[in-house]
Amino acid sequence: MIMLFGERIDLVLSLAVLLVTISVLYGLTVLVLSRWEPRSARARREFCSFVPEDKTVVFVVPCLNEDRVLNASLDRLASLEHPRVHILVIDDGSDDDTADIVRTHPDPRVHLFQRVLPGARQGKGEALNAAIQHLRHSDLIAGIPHSEVVVCVMDADGRLDAHALGDVLPLFMDNRLGAVQIGVRINNRHQNLLARMQDLEFVLYTHVFQRGRRHLRSVGLGGNGQFVRLSALNGLGESPWSRSLTEDLDLGVRLLIDGWETEFCSTSSVHQQGLVDVKRWVKQRTRWFQGHLQSWGLVPWVLRDLTGTRRADLVYHLTSPFLLLITSCLSVAFALWAFDVILGIVVGDAVVSRWWISAYLVAFGPALLFGLVYWSQERHHGLRVPTAVVLMHAYVLYATLWYLAGWKATYRAVRGQNGWSKTERVVENKTQVDSSANELTTEVHT
Repeated sequence: MIMLFGERIDLVLSLAVLLVTISVLYGLTVLVLSRWEPRSARARREFCSFVPEDKTVVFVVPCLNEDRVLNASLDRLASLEHPRVHILVIDDGSDDDTADIVRTHPDPRVHLFQRVLPGARQGKGEALNAAIQHLRHSDLIAGIPHSEVVVCVMDADGRLDAHALGDVLPLFMDNRLGAVQIGVRINNRHQNLLARMQDLEFVLYTHVFQRGRRHLRSVGLGGNGQFVRLSALNGLGESPWSRSLTEDLDLGVRLLIDGWETEFCSTSSVHQQGLVDVKRWVKQRTRWFQGHLQSWGLVPWVLRDLTGTRRADLVYHLTSPFLLLITSCLSVAFALWAFDVILGIVVGDAVVSRWWISAYLVAFGPALLFGLVYWSQERHHGLRVPTAVVLMHAYVLYATLWYLAGWKATYRAVRGQNGWSKTERVVENKTQVDSSANELTTEVHT
C-alpha cells in the first residue's frame, strides 16, 4: 500500500488491473481489426489476380532425424502444380534414414544438401543459413534474379495446401513485399485434447492476431509455411537467420526494420503434427519462450527505425514474455481466490458477490469471443457451439501451461543454457494426415 493524494493505493491490485486491461484491450482490438481486409491487401489482390509463373519457388526443408515424417511431406510438395519449383532438403547431421529418403525420391526436383558434424546440429537458423549460402551459388537458380526467387521454409512434418502457391505468389508481384506467412493447423487435432488445444492456439494466433496485425503493418513470421523473397534475405547479410531459439521471430522483425513489408495469407495453411503429451509440449514451448526472451535485443532497433503502430505493436509483442511472467504471479493469486470461493460454496458460508461475474467475464469473456473464430473454422467439420464453448473454457486453463514453460525458460536463460533442443516427431498415420489436410483445402474453396 502507498498513499497518493490522501488515498491508499494497492500497488499489486493496480498492477493487476493495468495488465489485464492492456491485454484485454489489445486482444479485442486485433479481433475487431481481423474481421476485414486492410486497404494494402485489397490493392495487392486487385493488382495481380493471376499466378505468376515466372516466380521460382525453392522449398527449404531443414531435417534432423525426420525419417518418420519426411517422405509424405516430399510427396505433398512434389504434387504442387507450378512450373518452377525446387525442393531442397537440408540433412543437418541426421543419423537415421533421412538422407536415403531424399536420395531415393523419384521426383528430380527434390535435392539433398548435407551438413556433417561438427558444423551440423547448431540449430535451425544455422541450417537455414547454410542452405541459403549454398542456394545462392547453385545451379537451381542460376541466371534468375534473386528478386524473382521465393524461398519457403517448411518443417519436415508440414503438409501444404494444394492451392497455397496460387494464393501466395500473386502477392509477391508487389516489389515492396519481403515475406508472407500462411496459417498453421494441427493435423492430428482429433487425437487428444492437448492436440486440439494447439490447433485452437494456432488458429487464434493466425486468424485473429496475425490478421489483425496486418492493419498495424507488423505481421510476424513462423517457422513453418514462411515464404521470403531471396533478395530480402540477401539484404540481411550472408547469414539472414539469427542463432536465436526463435529464428523465425527474429527474421520477421529484422525484415521490417530493413524496410520490407510482411503479409499474412489467411486462405492457405500448412498442416503439421501436434504434440500429444505435456512433457514434450513444455520442452518445445520452453525453447520458444526462451527464444522470445532473446529477441528483446531487437527492441532498440525497432524504436530507432520504425514508427507509428508498427513500432508500438512490435515493442508490445517483444515485451510480452516479461508481461506473461508478471501475469503468472497475479494468476496464482486469482486461482487462490477462486479456490476460496469454491470452498465457501461447498461448506455453505460463501457470500454471493457481483465480483464473481466480473471475475468470470475477465477470465473467460475474451476467450469466448475468440472462440467464435475457431468455431467458424471448424463448424464444417462438425464442431457445435456448445462444444466450442467448452473448448474455450479448457483453452484458458491450457494457456496457463505457458507459465510453466516461461519460468523454466527464464531459469535456463539465467543459467546461460541456450542450447537448441529439437522436437521429436512420432510415427503418423498418413491417411489420417492427408484426409485432414484435404478437408481444410475443400473448406477454403467452398
